Amino acid sequence: MWKASLNGTRSRAEHPAVPLTAAELAADAVRCAARGVAAVHVHPRDADGAESLAPPVIAGAVTAIRAVRPGLPVGVSTGAWIAPDPADRVAAVRAWSVLPDFASVNAHEDGAEAVRRGLDTRIGLEDTLHLPDGSPAPDNVALVTCACAWGVG
Repeated sequence: MWKASLNGTRSRAEHPAVPLTAAELAADAVRCAARGVAAVHVHPRDADGAESLAPPVIAGAVTAIRAVRPGLPVGVSTGAWIAPDPADRVAAVRAWSVLPDFASVNAHEDGAEAVRRGLDTRIGLEDTLHLPDGSPAPDNVALVTCACAWGVG
């Protein structure tokens, strides 16, 4: 399965085609899905272009993509750089009224377990290279083992 990560932390200064608005993410998702992508991962932005976990921002991006490409799984980031305070990050995730199909939770970040408890958990080396204690994950099995220890499944 191919999953397209449409924008990440990238800015237009880094590449002029980085999609930032909900409409741009939706248009990019349609084009990528037409080429065989089975899911998209996005970092939704607020009106100022900053990454955000705010419920209206998440809802806007997820809804825009689903409106133009129904059935395409949409995932978002919950990275600590977006909302550094774990309590703020957890509160934002719990307030989402429109849920993405998946969300990335970096296991090594403060508050990761609390964020994870508010979401279905998917784990892997794709973007989580460290175990919850901060040490490097030796492999995907170690990350899955941690997820199981957290009571996932």
